[in-house]
Amino acid sequence: MIHLNGVTDEPYAFGKRQPLLANVDLDIPVGRYALLSPAPELHRQIIDVLCRLRPPSYGFVTHDGSVSWAIGRQGFIRGKANGLRMIEFVCEMYEIDADATVELVADLISDPKCLALPMEHWPLYARQEFSFALALAPAFDVYVIEGAIPFEPCRFTRLWLALFEERLVGRTLVFSSYRQNQMADYCFKGLVYEGSTLRIEDDLDQCIRKFPPRRSRSESGSAGEDAFGSGFGDSQLGL
Repeated sequence: MIHLNGVTDEPYAFGKRQPLLANVDLDIPVGRYALLSPAPELHRQIIDVLCRLRPPSYGFVTHDGSVSWAIGRQGFIRGKANGLRMIEFVCEMYEIDADATVELVADLISDPKCLALPMEHWPLYARQEFSFALALAPAFDVYVIEGAIPFEPCRFTRLWLALFEERLVGRTLVFSSYRQNQMADYCFKGLVYEGSTLRIEDDLDQCIRKFPPRRSRSESGSAGEDAFGSGFGDSQLGL
């Protein structure tokens, strides 16, 4: 569960301060929620608050259990470190077994040999597969996804979706995406951002009709990098 306690937030985005949230009190219980709003360009800032990637201006957010990083967000799966070192880093942060995580990731991705190579030499598909595979290693209580999940008809997508569905049993999902079919497949309720507040709506179909998912400005600008989502950097890992 995620608890927002008197949260007011005015982050700096798109060149100016944005009145994002105003004195919001909300408990988000176990469930599967589609994040919908008339302003999808502000979903990133909402997710930052929900995941505690940054503190709000006033008030506070608490978690019952562990909450994932923003899975699918543009990130830094690149650089001189190799995949094995990145796995070690994540395992240390979340206190999970590194050998088991290496085995999991290697079983999922298309080319496990790349794990020993510097990430800066990986092709785009390898970075994408790696970031999504690694996100399923910790047993999160809340999964937060920003962007599309894998959808290309291939071995990786089939394996990843099957494991993702197992991970979701009895857990919470907060899903922000421009792909309406994915939100309809995985979500049961709407988490609506409108008028500087958040609310939960039971009728997801009605929410989607009122706030049809679309690409935000940032997603549209990075379409070449974002075939079905993208990676993450160490600054985007929430604990």
